[in-house]
Amino acid sequence: MGRSMNLESLYLRLPVTLQNLAVGVEGRRVEKRRYGNGYDQVQTAVLTRDHFSYDQLQTYRIERLRLHLAAASRTRYWQRRFSDLGIDPGRSDPFEALDKLPIVAKDEVRAHRQDISDPALNAHDLISVHTSGTTGSGLIFFQTREMEQVTWATWWRYRQSHGLRKGEWCAYFGGRSVVPLSQTTSPYWRWNRPGHQLFFSGYHLSASTASEYAKALSNSHITWIHGYPSMIALLATLAIEQRLQLPKIKVVTTGAESLLPSQKSIIAEAFGVPAIQHYGQAEGVANISECPNGKMHVDEDYSGVEFVPVADNPGLFRVIGTNWHNQAFPLLRYDTGDVVVIEPDSVCTCGRLGRVVSVIDGRAEDYIVLQNGAKIGRLDHVFKDMVNIREAQIVQYKEGRIVVRVVPGQRYSLADEKALLKELEKRLGRDSQTSIKCVDSIPRTKSGKFRLVIRE
Repeated sequence: MGRSMNLESLYLRLPVTLQNLAVGVEGRRVEKRRYGNGYDQVQTAVLTRDHFSYDQLQTYRIERLRLHLAAASRTRYWQRRFSDLGIDPGRSDPFEALDKLPIVAKDEVRAHRQDISDPALNAHDLISVHTSGTTGSGLIFFQTREMEQVTWATWWRYRQSHGLRKGEWCAYFGGRSVVPLSQTTSPYWRWNRPGHQLFFSGYHLSASTASEYAKALSNSHITWIHGYPSMIALLATLAIEQRLQLPKIKVVTTGAESLLPSQKSIIAEAFGVPAIQHYGQAEGVANISECPNGKMHVDEDYSGVEFVPVADNPGLFRVIGTNWHNQAFPLLRYDTGDVVVIEPDSVCTCGRLGRVVSVIDGRAEDYIVLQNGAKIGRLDHVFKDMVNIREAQIVQYKEGRIVVRVVPGQRYSLADEKALLKELEKRLGRDSQTSIKCVDSIPRTKSGKFRLVIRE
């Protein structure tokens, strides 16, 4: 960790030319690791599984889970769990054995991280991964090279279904600090030429810099945009306000955050192409991809995904997963902390077999709690018609007291404020003390992610 911090400090002190060179060197290293020896065979296998029959898919899932349980039985943590519960992973039906295990939370995994790792594997042959966490609750673990390659092959399977091909230039808007925060002049982007990526800083995007972002995009050779939907939506809002010319692209893909309907709409208006989404996490226990029909399908071959009903919230389900491609750090029935709404009828005309998720509802804690104890989610709808608001965030300090942080647009007025308060009253009732606070920007998490609702 210390070496990483020292390298980052050194990078931030370099002139822009050398920073671009450093980004390119790192980009080449990552490209070689992700897509190097063995990737073509992995990609072929992943693409083939997309055409499996139901029986073929089930046979594959059973075999993957059986191998994963065998890997788990080599770790001290899972040996104890299997012994305590009387599970023989080698003889039992793998899914029956899985059902006997309790759901495991991130805190539990973090506390027993060393015992969950497979001691038989050489750390030099593994890849270190870390989760960001929303409140400093990150997790560091190892993954196999197979896991990384399967993950990227699965993601490219989804992208290819939308007409994208590896090697096309992409503009990336994410949480990476490629531009020093102290920098006050353009360029607010860096080039990863080996990876065909143009990294944009989300921390420097504002009304005063939006035109430079739009110009850089138009002067590049990008064919698609990828990143956090909150950043891309902010650029889209500013571009519409300032009538900026944006490049013609194929599609906007989003990840790391839930794509809100208001963001999807504003991105489509600004860029003239759809915004599609993908759901996954560093732990690799679940993957959900949007098909060309706009349906969110579970990638059933990637991991074992369960949907467990949320108590007191009918229609909501917790995402629980098993990362059966990462034998270096086997997670069984791991609670992602995310919740979804699922469609009872999973049939889609695209032909994919995966269960269909209608709404990815974000973190389980992203709900307002009313004075009567009721939990209210999906509050993004209150901003649906608020065209004069660039960004907004709902903060709850205690039950019944809510503050809405608003980044006002050029035409924001008292009428917008009254309309917003009225929309909030419809959903939260008159008992809630709701106020609006205008701010210059919305704070992000340490990894640069935007959270619509915060309960403090």
